[in-house]
Amino acid sequence: MKLDQTTWLRHPLVNVVLGFILTGVLGTAITQHFMDQREQEKLRAQMALDRKQAIQQFSRVNAERKVRAEMMLQALRDNSNDEELKAAIQEYENAYVAWSVERPGTLLLFRGLLSPENYQLVEDGFEESLEGKIFNPIRRCLSTALAQGDDREAVNKTLKSCRIDELLELSGTCSQALAVAVSELAETSSEWVVTEDRMELQKRTRDSISKACP
Repeated sequence: MKLDQTTWLRHPLVNVVLGFILTGVLGTAITQHFMDQREQEKLRAQMALDRKQAIQQFSRVNAERKVRAEMMLQALRDNSNDEELKAAIQEYENAYVAWSVERPGTLLLFRGLLSPENYQLVEDGFEESLEGKIFNPIRRCLSTALAQGDDREAVNKTLKSCRIDELLELSGTCSQALAVAVSELAETSSEWVVTEDRMELQKRTRDSISKACP
């Protein structure tokens, strides 16, 4: 009588071997797959947290410098007494120092979140526009007006000629545009973002910065 060629499959040892393969090899592969997924989720969560902290730090130091400049401007316009003016100047200087100290670290965080191309876009907006064309002129304007002492006409003329109110408003809109840019461009680092979407987002972000920053 011809033997059934599948008989060997019913041998107890075969079941043991198959069980070992399924639990030892396939099971390990499945476990590793889920572990890798969890690690990727942790990495994405950490990147999101890093991005949030970097943007919050960036926005905070910019807002502090803007607010202190506004307070100093108000003291100049109100012809405040020496004590009030000195307090406003000191607070402004403290904000300037804090901004200067935290600026390199903030840019370093941005560098870690963005691709080289996107980082360059944000860095240019930060240094050339926000610092070079907004914050520095604000500082020069306030210093010039302060040096004119009690000459109210000269102080007001200086503040008007350097467009201090416009610059202060720009400092807020430009800072916000750059913060949004970092948040959105950081998302393009994901491998799940298709090339067309990435290019469209980069173009939209570039246009937004150009519109909000001089």
